[in-house]
Amino acid sequence: MTSKQMDAIVLQAFGSPAQALTRRSEPVPEPGPGEVLVEVHAAGVNPLDVFIATGMLGTPVPVIPGGDFAGVVVSDGGLAGQEVWGSGWSQGVELGMTRPGTHARYVALPEKLLSRKPARLTMSEAAAVGRSYVAAWMTVITQMDIRGGETILITGGAGMIGQAATALARWRGATPIIAARHKPEGVEHYIDTASGDIPEAVRELTEGRGADLALDIVGGALFEPAVRSLRFGGRLAATFNNLTRIEFNPGEEIVNRQLRISGIASLFWEPTEIAAIFDQLAPLFDRGLLPAPAVKAWPLDKAAEAYQAVAAGSAGIKQVLLPGDTTE
Repeated sequence: MTSKQMDAIVLQAFGSPAQALTRRSEPVPEPGPGEVLVEVHAAGVNPLDVFIATGMLGTPVPVIPGGDFAGVVVSDGGLAGQEVWGSGWSQGVELGMTRPGTHARYVALPEKLLSRKPARLTMSEAAAVGRSYVAAWMTVITQMDIRGGETILITGGAGMIGQAATALARWRGATPIIAARHKPEGVEHYIDTASGDIPEAVRELTEGRGADLALDIVGGALFEPAVRSLRFGGRLAATFNNLTRIEFNPGEEIVNRQLRISGIASLFWEPTEIAAIFDQLAPLFDRGLLPAPAVKAWPLDKAAEAYQAVAAGSAGIKQVLLPGDTTE
């Protein structure tokens, strides 16, 4: 390790953000073979960060948390000075879990994890894309291959993954139906999950046919309604941490209607696959085909408050830390 120091947020114990997190001086990490040093200009805070802080994953402590980032390569080499972005939650990297994460002034990253940041986005906006868009891309584009003219039901569509999935669906020419506890701005087709029959509402919106696709981000009690909302031969992808047990008849609901059901966990993807998603996202943001995420930026010494905002539910606004001396 180098003798140079940096400001960092450290997960020192498990519990609430105020109990678990502290800001302190840490050594600037030394990049290993195939790695570069990135000065972090902005770093997103995700529900996974909050979940890790509770100790439910058994992450060794102390550790610097954080997986999403936007910044500038400051180590020598061909990438020196390049603005980069990405997400370090992938197989063999696990930023903020098994190695120091991005909620610090500097982070050492494998070169294969880096993608060139879109010029149209600020650092805060770029850091807000992160894990949400990775999960949305994996499900909506890679797994379900959404197409123009199709209809997709998105449960939990008011959250960050839901907003990303909505944007990707619209880019592909599909029609999103958002099922959530509150209606996001700019949404035409909305179902209140607190009242009403979701499958019936979907049929009303699709002239009795049912949705072509469903993305279940919530799980639990919403999984069966999402399945029942699909047309014959429809497809569903699920990405959630809800471990609630549910019971329904898979023969009747899945087999007899020839549905295709898949589950996605981004932690098991390779770093090069994650970087490839960011490479494809960059020109879409630069050309204005995808909207910039809504962001609330926090200085590093307010990290516990940013984490608490995520834990409380941030109504579709991404909480982002600014580890450096400047703000946007």
